[in-house]
Amino acid sequence: MSAIEEQSSPFDEGGRDEAVEAAFLASLPPRLRNVSARQELTRSSLPLRGRSMDDPQLSAVTQRVWDAEKQEARCLAEKHRALAELYEHDGQYEETAEVEAVDAARAGLALRVTTGAAGWHLRDAYQAVHLFPRCLAALESGVLPSTWFQKMLKSSRSLMDDSRKNLDIAVASWSPDISPERFFTLLKKLITLLEQREERPDPLDGLARSVELLPSVEPGMGTMQISGPIPDILAQWKLLDESARAVQTAQRTALREGTSIPHDPDGLVLASGRARSLTELRFALMSSATLDVDGVSVPAERFRLNVTVPALTLLGASDEPGSLEGTVPLPPSMARSLAGSAGAWYRVLTDPSSGAFLPLPAQRYQPSTAMLEHLRLRHSMCAVPGCTRPTSWASECDHIQECRRGMPDAGALTEIENLHLLCWQHHLDKTAGLLDPTRLPTAVTEPGRTRWVVGHDGDVVTVSDDLDTASLQIAEDLARAWTCFLRGTPAGEPVTEPVPAAPAPADPAPPGPGGPARVLPPEHPKESTEDSFPEYFAGEPPLLRPGHHPPPQEPESPPEPWEDLGPPPF
Repeated sequence: MSAIEEQSSPFDEGGRDEAVEAAFLASLPPRLRNVSARQELTRSSLPLRGRSMDDPQLSAVTQRVWDAEKQEARCLAEKHRALAELYEHDGQYEETAEVEAVDAARAGLALRVTTGAAGWHLRDAYQAVHLFPRCLAALESGVLPSTWFQKMLKSSRSLMDDSRKNLDIAVASWSPDISPERFFTLLKKLITLLEQREERPDPLDGLARSVELLPSVEPGMGTMQISGPIPDILAQWKLLDESARAVQTAQRTALREGTSIPHDPDGLVLASGRARSLTELRFALMSSATLDVDGVSVPAERFRLNVTVPALTLLGASDEPGSLEGTVPLPPSMARSLAGSAGAWYRVLTDPSSGAFLPLPAQRYQPSTAMLEHLRLRHSMCAVPGCTRPTSWASECDHIQECRRGMPDAGALTEIENLHLLCWQHHLDKTAGLLDPTRLPTAVTEPGRTRWVVGHDGDVVTVSDDLDTASLQIAEDLARAWTCFLRGTPAGEPVTEPVPAAPAPADPAPPGPGGPARVLPPEHPKESTEDSFPEYFAGEPPLLRPGHHPPPQEPESPPEPWEDLGPPPF
């Protein structure tokens, strides 16, 4: 027995009586109890079963696939056992939810997936070890195909733990030589039978009520889904629909009689001479409705919705896309339209050579609004590696190195390099000591880096701050345009350097239309100043940029004198 099986778990309640297991198998219908194959499927029988006896090469390839599937099944079993062991915790921290979040972060680093996906991997692995030990052993020996085992895990999520243990007993007794179609059909029937045998509460008591934010297939659009019992949903829909129809009727009456038009804040109904559609009115009424929180104080929003637009895109000189909240790309035309309809623009400065956001110094315990906006630009999602929770809501500002209030000479300062935004879950984990970030020293022109130690075992990963890739592209475009100007070549033509037929003369002619075609390397940017950085504009919110960039290097000497044209201005 492995170490995992010997440990106690919330799923294990002691060994199960063999008589009880035999009684369960006897209670199953014969078609679900006596599952055998007419013919054994082996590696040596593959050429005959696959009708490839006359083609040795095809037979060998088929057997290689058989071997690869066996190896994949063994690897999957080993991964489940390792993840199940990783899922175990020592109980030193009382909040199991926080421990699970740290376990997911640690597993995400190893699996190279997000923490949300790692959480599913952990739960499946833990259940595979403790609820399906017989099938896991068959998987580990290569007898049970990996696809069958994964299908069993996924299809049985609706079952209770005891039912899943019975499912393991039944499936382990089936012959692995049956066809996949028969296996999946019998598995579905067995799960349905086990569900019917379970003592479940009244279905009406378990109806979930939820409101979810979902992605949309259309660019720039989002979807909010409301789910609940049919009577509640129909009642809410009836109220909303009748209200929208009443407003539409009032708008048509106002247009006909020339009176004031209700619910027309932007003047579109008056300008078009037509009442708004019911779908538009339903959205307008729902979005303008107030929420009754029964006296609960709702904190004011710390952030506005950021629409970031590169300055040259705003001017129409570039087609670099904008971004919504730093994660959702916006087409240039949509970004220009949103920026044009905004009442105020906020300038954001970035370094042209590295794209890093410029830091904003501060010396106070509570970070300023500008610093919070800066941190959002540096990490649009929680700063913990693998976490995908956005920082635009439900995020908390945290000092990387502890800042002690009332002790000016102790602890770290409230400055950009010592701050990051964390989701509430990972903020609790850091406070409990399950996450330990350290800000690494970098040069002034380098992007910032943070080293994270995950859990008590010391798993370490280093992440870099986000960069503004649009400014990097714009800087390259400007460098190319300046080089073409020096050569007298249109900027749209590719710049190439032909291979000279003979050694170049000792005193080459200056670049120009009559001189040899050579690309002059642009001079490295000088010390960053406010006037030398590309400007960005945001539609609604203030955009401030943090960060650091690559270490400055000595500019290389140009291959020939600049003459009267002078060096590039960037």
